Amino acid sequence: MADLVTHLCVVLLPGALVRARGLVLVALGATLPDLTARVPPIVLESVGQLVELPELQGWSMLHEPLPQVALCVALASTFAPEDRRRALVCLLLGVATHIGLDVLQDHHGWGYALAFPLHWGVYELGWIGSQATVDWAPWLAAATGLAWLVRLRSSLQGRAPAASEPSRD
Repeated sequence: MADLVTHLCVVLLPGALVRARGLVLVALGATLPDLTARVPPIVLESVGQLVELPELQGWSMLHEPLPQVALCVALASTFAPEDRRRALVCLLLGVATHIGLDVLQDHHGWGYALAFPLHWGVYELGWIGSQATVDWAPWLAAATGLAWLVRLRSSLQGRAPAASEPSRD
């Protein structure tokens, strides 16, 4: 969960500082790799405790760039034709931030197959520990929440008539 919070904050914190059209789609893209590759096995494991299920593996391949690009193309195709390009760019930007942050981590040799299925070599930079985001998540969430509160407050102040201005009602 902390990793998902971190991925969202990496997108939403700077998003609070700019008026970015499509920020929701960028945020969705930033969560897609974990939502598609991590959540189904967790759900299936929980259901498997109640009823017998065949063991399904291979979910982690959905976390890699090429399957994510295919998913982004499929999702973008659900938009109106004039909005598809923007939707695709926003989703891909989110996925890129997710994978970029993940590649920074050290998974003790279990990196990411960035060229899957074309090449099975795994890559990671190892600049931060794989659990480092757990420590960062509360601080990033607090900073992101504060940034959005400031944005909301300034937005509301910009819309409200000044005390010296007569009301237009």
